[in-house]
Amino acid sequence: MRKNGVSLTLALALHIAILLLFGLSFAPDPDMVKQQPMPEIIEATILDGEQIQAEADRLQKIEDDKRLAEQKHQDQLENARRTEQQLLQQAKKQRQLEEKKAQEAAEKLKQATLDEQKKREQLEAQRQEDVLKQQAAKEKQLQEEKEAKEVAEKQKQLAAEKLVQEKKVEEQKAAEAQAKANKDKQKAAEQAKAEQQKKDTELKAKAETEQQAKLAAEKAEKEKKIADQKVEKDKLAAEADAKAEKEKQQAAAKAEIEKKLIAEKAEKAEKAEKAEKAEKAEKAEKARQAKLAEDKAEKEQQAADAAAKAKATADAKAKAEKEHQTQEATAKAKAAADAKVKADSEAKAKAEKAHQAKLAADKAEKEQQAADVAAKAKAAADAKAKAESEAKAKAEKERQAQESAAKAKAAADAKAKAEAEAKAKAEKERQAQEAAAKAKAAADAKAKAEAEAKAKAEKERLAVEAAAKAKAEQERQAAIAAAEKAEKERQAAAEKAEQERQAAAAAKAEADKQASSAAQQAIMRKVQTAWTRPMTASQGLKCTIQVKLLPSGEVMDAVVVSSSGDTVFDRSAENAVRKASPLPVPQDKALFNKDFRVFAFVFKPE
Repeated sequence: MRKNGVSLTLALALHIAILLLFGLSFAPDPDMVKQQPMPEIIEATILDGEQIQAEADRLQKIEDDKRLAEQKHQDQLENARRTEQQLLQQAKKQRQLEEKKAQEAAEKLKQATLDEQKKREQLEAQRQEDVLKQQAAKEKQLQEEKEAKEVAEKQKQLAAEKLVQEKKVEEQKAAEAQAKANKDKQKAAEQAKAEQQKKDTELKAKAETEQQAKLAAEKAEKEKKIADQKVEKDKLAAEADAKAEKEKQQAAAKAEIEKKLIAEKAEKAEKAEKAEKAEKAEKAEKARQAKLAEDKAEKEQQAADAAAKAKATADAKAKAEKEHQTQEATAKAKAAADAKVKADSEAKAKAEKAHQAKLAADKAEKEQQAADVAAKAKAAADAKAKAESEAKAKAEKERQAQESAAKAKAAADAKAKAEAEAKAKAEKERQAQEAAAKAKAAADAKAKAEAEAKAKAEKERLAVEAAAKAKAEQERQAAIAAAEKAEKERQAAAEKAEQERQAAAAAKAEADKQASSAAQQAIMRKVQTAWTRPMTASQGLKCTIQVKLLPSGEVMDAVVVSSSGDTVFDRSAENAVRKASPLPVPQDKALFNKDFRVFAFVFKPE
């Protein structure tokens, strides 16, 4: 628009300058206006020669002034034309300068757009990298949670397997008790249902009786009212018909409107009720799910605690049982050893028996004391182990709680950081989009101007191209017509040449046939001339001889292929062919190769 405004301003200035020059050129000359009527007065009143000469001089001066004015006018027009050309050249230079500036601005805008696009691509790559990092961190966290969950599930499973064995009997008893209670409850419910059905039937019958009585009373009252209304209606029928019809229409319209309003209200109320019910149901479902999740978590925790406690108890019990078995085995072994020692002692000497018995009693007392000490130590160790186990379980629980809190805090921090980064990134993207929109608007404006110029150039190009195409099509049609004409002439010439060739071929074939026949007859005559009849040859003998010749007619070979039955005659025929060499053959090589290089003929002398 700036370029068009400058051009328009220059054009207006040019036209104003031209108008001013034309106005000055055609402005009335005061001398000419004052002295124009004077010749008439002089011609009418003055006849003096000097005055006539003066008047002639004056008229000549007027003509000279007029000529000078005309010359001046032409000079002004020339100056105006030059000024116009200068202004046009200036406008052209200004337009070229503006186009150059616009092109440079477009290039800068294009470069800025490319830079912005590159920046957006870098931001997108950074965003994708951040997303991948977040996904990797999330997957790692999920993997850790999954592993922790698997460990917890494994512990829960082990605890559950132990609890199953312990609770199996209790559950069976509880199931039997529940089944019995359900059976009793079902029986009581059936009895209550039967009694309720009986009461409902009685109430229904009573209600139907009351309803029928009420309907009968209403019917009688209605019939009475109808009779009264009929009397009144018959009295005022003429006046009431029109009024009733009008009121009926109004009532119908009003009823229709009220019906629509009621339907709309009912629909709105139904929608509101459905929405409220859906909301309540959703809230109830969420509360139920939350409650179930809470109960499930509590049960799982209780089961885990019970499993841990049961495991500790079972471990302690197993350890005590093992130690007891060890003590029993030790006692049994010791008893066996003592019995053996005792038997040996009794066998050796009775005197030693008393001493051994005393030693055994002392030893048994010491062992009992040692067993008591061991039992006390075991009880203390068990108590200590139990306390340590409980402390360890408590510490583990606190550690898990701390880990959960730390994970929750880390997740919250990561979420807050991700949200902040996403917000900052969104702001950057918004700014980038605004810059891109501005750049796009400028590019669109430039593209529009370029498109208009391009459309104009395209229009001119299409016009030139259409003219060129029309001319080319005309030339092509002329070329096609010329080619068709040439093709027809070529075909006619080809047909004529083919006819001539066929005629020549037929003539040559006939000539070859005649030459071949003449050569065969000449060969036959020459062979018969060279043949010497054998003494034993009888009349009427004949044989077929195959002959191989050189192009000169020299006989290479002559063989009887169909015998006459007389060997001497056959040999004489072969000798006659060889003797007649060279045979007279045609000079045409093609005919020779075809009919005489290798041929057979019947030799039958007359």
